[in-house]
Amino acid sequence: VAREGVGGGQWAVMPAMAVRPCCWLPRRAPVCHRLPRAAVFVLALGVQPLSAAAAAAAAVDSSDPSLLAKDAVLSLQEWRRSLEDESEALRDVSSDVCWQGGFTKERCCRGDPTTSPDCWDGSYSFGECCPNADCWIGDSFTYEFCCSDKYGTEGNPACWAGSFTYQLCCLANATSNSWADVMASEIETEQFYKMDDFYTDAQYGDEWGYYSKGHVLLGGGKGGQGEAEGQGAQQFAHFTTYPMALSPHFARVFCRLLFVMWIHLNERAPFRVVEMGAGSGQLAYDTQQCVRTNALGITPSVWRRWHAAFEYTIMERSPALRKRQQSRGLRSVAGDAQTTASCKSTLAALAQSTACQGAAGEDAPECRVGDRGTAEAGASVVLSNELLDAFAPVKLRFSLYGKPNITDCSSWQEVSLVHTIPEEKLRGLLEIMGYDEALAEGTIKQVRGYTETTFCAMANTTIGQEVREKVAPGTSCLAITFGLSQLVNHIDLGVPFASHNMRMRIRKDRKLQDRLRMITERLNSELSTSVALPRDIYRQVRHQMRDVPELEAQFLHMTQTHLFPVSITEDRCNDLSWWFSAHETRIAKLALFYRQLGYPALHLVVRPGEDKFIDLVDCLLGPTGGFKLSLDYGANFEGLAHSLSVDAENDGIFVPPIPHELMADLPECHNFWPKCAGRIDWTTFVDFTNLAAAGETRGWRTLFYGPQSLLEQMSRLNLTMNGNSYSVPGYAVLQQDGWISRHVKGWYGRESDMDGTGVQRWTSFKALLLEKPSASEPPTPILFPSWHLDTRLTDSCWNYDPSTVPLSDWIPRQGHSNAHKALLTLTDEINQELGRKYATQYEEAQLAIRIVDYIVAKSGCESLQPAAAALLLERESSWAAMRRRLLAKWGEMWGEETVTEVARGIFERIAAGDEAVASENPSACAGAQTAFALCQSPGGGSKVGTGRNS
Repeated sequence: VAREGVGGGQWAVMPAMAVRPCCWLPRRAPVCHRLPRAAVFVLALGVQPLSAAAAAAAAVDSSDPSLLAKDAVLSLQEWRRSLEDESEALRDVSSDVCWQGGFTKERCCRGDPTTSPDCWDGSYSFGECCPNADCWIGDSFTYEFCCSDKYGTEGNPACWAGSFTYQLCCLANATSNSWADVMASEIETEQFYKMDDFYTDAQYGDEWGYYSKGHVLLGGGKGGQGEAEGQGAQQFAHFTTYPMALSPHFARVFCRLLFVMWIHLNERAPFRVVEMGAGSGQLAYDTQQCVRTNALGITPSVWRRWHAAFEYTIMERSPALRKRQQSRGLRSVAGDAQTTASCKSTLAALAQSTACQGAAGEDAPECRVGDRGTAEAGASVVLSNELLDAFAPVKLRFSLYGKPNITDCSSWQEVSLVHTIPEEKLRGLLEIMGYDEALAEGTIKQVRGYTETTFCAMANTTIGQEVREKVAPGTSCLAITFGLSQLVNHIDLGVPFASHNMRMRIRKDRKLQDRLRMITERLNSELSTSVALPRDIYRQVRHQMRDVPELEAQFLHMTQTHLFPVSITEDRCNDLSWWFSAHETRIAKLALFYRQLGYPALHLVVRPGEDKFIDLVDCLLGPTGGFKLSLDYGANFEGLAHSLSVDAENDGIFVPPIPHELMADLPECHNFWPKCAGRIDWTTFVDFTNLAAAGETRGWRTLFYGPQSLLEQMSRLNLTMNGNSYSVPGYAVLQQDGWISRHVKGWYGRESDMDGTGVQRWTSFKALLLEKPSASEPPTPILFPSWHLDTRLTDSCWNYDPSTVPLSDWIPRQGHSNAHKALLTLTDEINQELGRKYATQYEEAQLAIRIVDYIVAKSGCESLQPAAAALLLERESSWAAMRRRLLAKWGEMWGEETVTEVARGIFERIAAGDEAVASENPSACAGAQTAFALCQSPGGGSKVGTGRNS
């Protein structure tokens, strides 16, 4: 999916089987009588047509004013209907092959293995066919003990806990436990590393975190304080950011937008800005310089009030970065953006402003510190730039087998991590670290015991025993356990969720057996002498080598990291309950899509800190409201879900390019993200839909979402608020005769010449502006057209959607009765062209807005009226003059052909007026919509201001 020019990655076209699954007993297989009993097992993956309701569910509900379309009832109805229709479900393989003639689940499974012995004759077993097979354990839990009539209609309450219920165990009519749960049922998984805990330790942990130890900074070394030489814009060791690369112009775009927000908040004083996670502090420094020097050229009388009201505070988690910020004269307070516990300390920092110093400030309302922001003492705007991508992620797997319930945590699993190391290498490492022989041997004995009691216990479960029968003798417990977890990522196998189905597949599916043998053979060669490190031991070892980078690098070479799915804990379930509810309709739509294609599961990434982040911002803004502006790379919920679900090995975590000199002594860090934990930066794509959803649950409004370049407005903006008129100067990152660097191109969305960097256009930098309402009517600080956060609300003018994975948009637009048929028409040529087409329009939609903004800034709105646009196109000389002007500004960056085609498309759509076609290229739509926003809607821009500057 990450490869540019590809329509959406290598999507597996799952076969729609026309035959019944092959079977093994002649009495149950009259259609298979010519096949040998050892015939290769074939999994039937039924693909059904999309119904009219499904098609309707994809349409925009124009009555829903929310950008999130949160009340999309049809998606839920269609999903729930599909669960009741066995023909649409991913087939329960046991239902296909176990129940024929008089052999039914009700007769054979309502009991334990001894209840109906005539059902089982060697080729089929209770453990393969019955969803309640894992309910019965020896003489402790039997059908008689749990389900006897003497206990009534609810059975023996002593038997029921968690997923083991009367419905499942006694009636056999509930969803079976997952095979992963069965494997983990006899062990404690709390010493597995949760993905978000590992991510947090490696990025921000006090002991070995990349940011905490100062590896992020130029010159970062022992102690983590990394003093760089000089105080230039470039401060980071591994990367640069837009505030640094485009200093001071990037900050001035922000400065202008903050000024517009101040106007919309009725010249609020004090006007307090909080930037969270400010990195080197470049944005904060340049923004404050912009205000102090009136770099925008605001009318002096207005500027004096603006300057007097303006305050800026940073909240920073990293001690190293906070020290760097303070060394630049910036006000910075310690705080974690992923917890509301940071609210009060940040409010206290706001109250320490210059205006609050001395006796006069002691009783002033703006200087009082409370638990939450007040009308006088709260923040007005909270900013973040490239912060959210550092929030710790959790990878979730939602099985599409059976009848899964989206809001029920038992339908989900989360990915955890386990570290292994060869025993002798661990012993040698402990000796280097100064362990005496007794202490080293005690540690080795502890981790060896943990490996045996945990992973050999898993390998001895009913699932593990089935694997032992099929793999090479002597295969280690670690190879069996991690082999099964890796099998999940082989989408073509359609690995089932239910434990009884998994047992049957392991026994009878030769393709699955061959793959399992291949995986375990490789793992066994790597792990036969290894032990697993409990999370606490791993943390202890990293702690003890935190100031010895050479030894730390050796440890990273020695260890391997493995991923394993586990059940969601009760605490995790409670933490994510809002997320399941907020995205239920989107998940339902995705689940139906992939279920029809035969995919076994959805893979999604959620950052629990995003909801807590919005809660923190809500606390800081106080009751009178304000704005939240976030910039980061990412996309909407569905686009990111597609990119993860078509590639199960994609964990949603990426390693940015690392300078060669910083890779000295480290292993290869790019092939698998956990390999160099703590020594390199990690990043993830931000789910902007999730942030907006978290805001909407608190009554916030989503004002804007789209490419970051749309924050820039070159044309002047005229506003009237409460009888006062304001003339807001425009500002552009690309100054007259400015150098068009690759960062300038990136800012404006011109990324096609950055191929080879792994850039996906649809995940490029976006801006999300939310408002905690401060007035009855939503303000419009950004006038340019907003993009959608939910595919049900894709602009009807767009004839395709370049803001998501190309294939996920292309498939539903083909008009076929089902998605599988659409995929069958996909050729390599179409797929390659899709990648180019969608990437190009993603860029050109941004160019269209820039073209219109430039025209308004230089010559006003006259040429953008329908009659004038038509006349300009008719007169060759007029069009040539317009074309020359546009090429002088944008030709070097975009090329003559692109500028000409995009500009003509805009003028043709404007000239058509009410007769314009309903949908066409997004670039033409964006240009026409921008012309309307700037020239016809209230508050638009024009070359000549009309109001008095107050």
